[in-house]
This record gives sequence, structure tokens and C-alpha cells, in this order.
Amino acid sequence: MKTMKYPVPVILSILLAGSAIITILVVPDSNIDMKAEAIQPHKVLIVVTSHGILGNTSLPTGLWLPEMTHPYYALKNAGLDIVVASPKGGNTPIDPYSIPSNPSATNRDDPITQKFLGTQSDVEKINNTVPLSEIDPKGFSAVVFPGGNGATYDFPSDRNVNRMAAAIYEQGGIVGAVCHGPAALLNATLSDGTHLIKGAKVTGFSNEEEAITEILVGKKNVIPFFLENELPKRGATYEKTYVHEPLVVVSGEGGRLITGQNPESATNVGEKIVEVLNHN
Repeated sequence: MKTMKYPVPVILSILLAGSAIITILVVPDSNIDMKAEAIQPHKVLIVVTSHGILGNTSLPTGLWLPEMTHPYYALKNAGLDIVVASPKGGNTPIDPYSIPSNPSATNRDDPITQKFLGTQSDVEKINNTVPLSEIDPKGFSAVVFPGGNGATYDFPSDRNVNRMAAAIYEQGGIVGAVCHGPAALLNATLSDGTHLIKGAKVTGFSNEEEAITEILVGKKNVIPFFLENELPKRGATYEKTYVHEPLVVVSGEGGRLITGQNPESATNVGEKIVEVLNHN
């Protein structure tokens, strides 16, 4: 008996009693694979600081926790796959004033961060961050850089931070940053040698907000630079609003550069990233 060969897709017509015809479409396996691939969730990389000491003082600093937790939940609630990395990997230092349970914290009424700290699987992501050197940017649709004073020390000089921001942006992905997180954009250079933020509108922690922080800390000149002064030196246009009022600036090709001025802007940055991903 000969084996019949049919082109794909194959349409089989079965003649039933009473002349009714049922047509069955056999879908090629490759189409099934394409459909399965299409519904895979976007992967988003969150990069946090590894630096934990404030300048030449003995004061602890690090990640400003709500700037990570608020975008994190905006992304997680949208069904996105999140990987958390840092320049050195491992446990990320956290600014103690950003922990809600601290009596001196400035965000004691922060249910989002409280939920994060009460969820062991979430806490593990900042206790065991992936070394950034081990991350291949090709699998990611977006990268987010939360702030905290620690970011001003290690983000600008870390080659993997710069590599990740430029690579994800050039492959059509989104680059987001919050508060001091835009420090990651200062030395991110595209393949043609230009700064990623050249010609773009951006925001970050303002000089007025820095001055208030210096009063609270009781020390001046403890971080290497102020973003309001440095971002324009890379060809960007700096924008700001009132002190500790939320502001998100969307710029770049296809709106793929998304920056937030302060901790109050963190949730909005995460939501805008989701919006742009869905639109694209």
C-alpha cells in the first residue's frame, strides 16, 4: 500500500451521509510553535545597586527600596517575567530609611513595599541578585534602573550597567530609570559612539530634592554628583516638577526611554513601561 504525501497545511474533506461535508484543517507544527512563542511573557531586567556606604562617611546607603518594589509590582501584576541583577550580584544593600518598619523611615505608610518584604519569593530576588556580568541582554524587552544614593557610585562606572542599557535600547527594548537610577544613563553609549540620552528628554532627582536630603542626612557633598547638573552634559534635556511630586518623562525612539524624577514616580514608571510594551 502506498503512503500518500500531502502538502502542509493539509485540508481533509470527509464526505458523510446526506452529502454533508466537514473540512478539517491540519495546522503545521511550526505554526503551533510560533503561536506558543508569541504568548510567552516579556522578560524585564531590574538592575539594583551594589554600593552600600555613603561617600567617605560610615553612613549606610544603597537601594531606595520603593523605587524597586513599586515598578516591580506594576510589572509583576502585568504578568511580566522579572529578573533582578546588580553589578556585583548577591545581596543588595538597602537604604535603611527606605524600609517601612524603620521608625525614622520616610515611607512608613507604604503597603506595596510592606507586601514585597512580606513575600519570601520576592525578597529572594534582592537577597540573591544575579551578577550583571552573567546577563545576556538579548532575552529582555526592557531594563529598569531603580535609584537610591548607592546608584550614583557604581552605576556610571560599571561597564555592564552601561552595556545593558545600550544593548537593550538598540535591540528595540525599553530603558527605564527612577530617581537616582538615571545615573545608569550617564555613560551608556550606543554602537555609533553617541550617548544613549543625547537629544532626549529625561528627568531624575532634582537639585532641590538633593538639598532637602542633605539637610535630613546632616551632611553635604556626600554623593559624587547631582543628576540635574550631569544629565545635560550628555546632550539630554533635563525636566523636573515640584519637590517630591511625581513626574515621568517619556522620550527616545518609540517612547522607549522612560525616566521618573523621584520615589513618588516609581509606580508610574512601571505602569508606563507596561503601556509601551503592550502598544509595541
